[in-house]
Amino acid sequence: MGLIAMIIIFICLCTDNMVTANMSAMNMEPKTKSIFSIKAALCFAGFNALFFTIGYIIGFLFFHNYFVRVNNWIAFAFLLLLGIKYLLETIEKSPSFRENEAGDNGKIWRVSLITASQFLLVGYPLELMGKSWFPQILFLLIISFLMTILGFHLGSKSSKTIVSKKVEFVAGLILVIMAVRLIIL
Repeated sequence: MGLIAMIIIFICLCTDNMVTANMSAMNMEPKTKSIFSIKAALCFAGFNALFFTIGYIIGFLFFHNYFVRVNNWIAFAFLLLLGIKYLLETIEKSPSFRENEAGDNGKIWRVSLITASQFLLVGYPLELMGKSWFPQILFLLIISFLMTILGFHLGSKSSKTIVSKKVEFVAGLILVIMAVRLIIL
């Protein structure tokens, strides 16, 4: 799996952040939205990087010597499960914030934890495949931040449809295709 494939996977996984941001922006006034968007983007990016790093360290410390021969199958299973999760999430409601919840740090931490937990499943097989941690974590931080800001930019009180739900469906399809690609190539 090359760097471009990892960037595509990160973009797909960060659509969760984008959906949450998009739906939150539909519930907020422009002034609150602009301040909260930076706070949410930093929080989402930080937790995504933290969980990615934890998954990477778990793979390195506990499983590196045992599963090296089947690393593509592990990555296949994790990406396939994440792709299916995203396809199913397009029909359910995603977490969002209301105007009065913009100052609720507890809720933003909980939502960040929930959306970042999937990055455990990416850091672990990445380490098994022998990929380095640093360039990937840098791209993850940038992509998480930008996708969250994009989600806030796409949403407003006058929005009638949630554009990011369609993006989430496409992200799920891409993750399934990326998983199958790991086995075929």
